[in-house]
Amino acid sequence: MNKKLVTLIIVILISFCFLSFVVADNVTHGDNSTTDHDKTIDTKPVNTNKTTDKNKTDDKSHNYILAQGSGSDIKFSDGFRGFMLDYSKPPASSGDEFKSVSASKASNSNTLKQAIMGCYKYGLSGQIGSIMAEVIQSGSAPSKVSGASSASSSNGVVKINNHTEAVFSFEVLESVSGNVSDYFAYKVSLRTINSDNTNQTNLTNITNTTNITGNFTNLTELFDNETNATFWEELFDFLLFMADMLYDAWEHIIDTLIDDILIFISAVEELIKLYEEIVAEIQAMMDAIQKLLDMLDSLWKELDAFLKLVTIMLNAIQQLFNWIESLFNYIYGLISAIISLIQQLLGLLYSIINFILGLINQIIAFIMDLINQIMSLIQAIMDFLKTLGNVLVSVIESAVIIIGAFVIITIGAFIYNRIR
Repeated sequence: MNKKLVTLIIVILISFCFLSFVVADNVTHGDNSTTDHDKTIDTKPVNTNKTTDKNKTDDKSHNYILAQGSGSDIKFSDGFRGFMLDYSKPPASSGDEFKSVSASKASNSNTLKQAIMGCYKYGLSGQIGSIMAEVIQSGSAPSKVSGASSASSSNGVVKINNHTEAVFSFEVLESVSGNVSDYFAYKVSLRTINSDNTNQTNLTNITNTTNITGNFTNLTELFDNETNATFWEELFDFLLFMADMLYDAWEHIIDTLIDDILIFISAVEELIKLYEEIVAEIQAMMDAIQKLLDMLDSLWKELDAFLKLVTIMLNAIQQLFNWIESLFNYIYGLISAIISLIQQLLGLLYSIINFILGLINQIIAFIMDLINQIMSLIQAIMDFLKTLGNVLVSVIESAVIIIGAFVIITIGAFIYNRIR
């Protein structure tokens, strides 16, 4: 009742704004006062399948439905939201062509419909993507979304609360190319369940506003035609009726808003949990970084000691190089001295050799002179002997003849004596 009183106060302010327009409308259309006010206002629900039928007609003319995203959970150009049916094929990409067929084309279509309607019935519409992926891969709906209302081949209705129903349309979108997975798609719209059982159905807030405006005009005419009551009583009744109507018209919106706020709060809680997990991960990462820094610090200390050791080794190597350089200088000086000594010895040897060669030359010259003198002596002797030899030859020849003759005679005498 308190809500109605608050709504009444707001409506009073709004009513005075519209009252002048209503009076002007009645004056202008005074000839309509005989209208049958008992005539029921036509508030037939809009056919939510009209778009689907149109898309099917377009499909026959090869105007295919286009994917408006990529992945396993995407929107399509006909306003439907679809989920991958075949995970063995790649998901659709933006711009891929599909054609609409009956929802029964899916092997487990009833389970899929139950899962989608259950998500809305139990306030899990924010998790519908992960739930549908689980249902499609496992083939069965989880217990948290089971028990939703049954659906026909292409439609389904779920009561969200006492004033709102969700009307579902289902279809299967087949890939034209066949290279990507087919999708099970749905579209949902809300309609109001009126508390006065007048069967006046509204699918959108715009339709609700239109019906309220039409009822407002009819009630104004009714207010003008009722002359037995006082103005203030009729105005009060009218305002009460308007308050009830506005309360009934906006109650489902408020309930939906509250549900959305609760979903948002749940999402915020999940975000906070995610933030806490991220903070925990960051803290763990900071701890790991701290451990890494400690390891780097110890490593730096070891590296510093190693660098000091390398410095000592370099100094030792430098001293060794200096000692080797001194040794090389000493050896170079020694070799230079040895070379100088060898050069001096070679010079001395050369002098000795020259002296010996000169001595030998002198000895040879002396010997040659001696030989020449001996040869001259021999030549003189030979000349003397040659001169003396001619006489001796004659004597020797004569002696030889005498000796030969003597021998012959002796032999002849011997032979003669033998013969005798």
